[in-house]
Amino acid sequence: MRVLAYYGINDIRDEEWPRQKKLPLGYVRAEVRAVTLGERDRFSYLKGEWPSPYVVGSAAAGLVCESADENLKAGQPVVLWLPGGSEQGLAAENVLVPADCVRKVEKALSYADLSLAPHIAALLHALPKAEGVRCAVIGESFQGEMLRQILPMKGYPLAKEGETSEVTFLTNADASLFDRATEVTNKGGTVQVLSIGDDSPWEKWPLAMRRGLCFNFDAAYSGAEVEEAVRLLIEGSLSFAARRLTFVWDDVDKAFQALGEGSIVTLTQESFPEPYFP
Repeated sequence: MRVLAYYGINDIRDEEWPRQKKLPLGYVRAEVRAVTLGERDRFSYLKGEWPSPYVVGSAAAGLVCESADENLKAGQPVVLWLPGGSEQGLAAENVLVPADCVRKVEKALSYADLSLAPHIAALLHALPKAEGVRCAVIGESFQGEMLRQILPMKGYPLAKEGETSEVTFLTNADASLFDRATEVTNKGGTVQVLSIGDDSPWEKWPLAMRRGLCFNFDAAYSGAEVEEAVRLLIEGSLSFAARRLTFVWDDVDKAFQALGEGSIVTLTQESFPEPYFP
């Protein structure tokens, strides 16, 4: 089967790997049609965190091929994601995914858009538990652009310039943004760190300086949050910024160049048709 495998920075290979024949208990076999790489993928890529070789991608969309779950039948369009610590990713023609990390889709939406749902679910997971909390978003990133749309939709007012926020979301955080985050925590607010920039100093900070900072960039989201993300996508409530780019698998080198420059990247297999809903 065809895979997109990481061997190092600027070394992503389009290869043929053997397909696992047996379906493990509790898993679903799916045919992947689109994979979206986000802020966490970008950080892992640039920092060389992935093992080598490693099939990239933890958020995808495609079709069920084989399943023991009667609710997930062959031919069903689905959203797929992987829990943290998975041995391989989803940028492959044929993947095995835990059934808990598969959600079927009943209404028409492109595979490219469906593969965004797990990234949106991660943002939904980070929202405050209490209703009506005033929030702020600092940091230029796709995550930040999505959050600025999601927060008001979910009942969280956005703090205006100069207003104090109870919760501040930090995205693509570099050293200067961490300085701003420290100001927030000194005023009694909390900071949700969703993604960190290339020169982020947080790893070197003593614990005392991390007071009020919640590092959420690898938090586990739920199936219910993925379903909510799909609902938002289907209703057309979210618009996509120019920094989200789509490439075919043959252009994987261009895709990872764009990912390194800060775009969120969707890779599709152009020979496949979009989902069909009778």
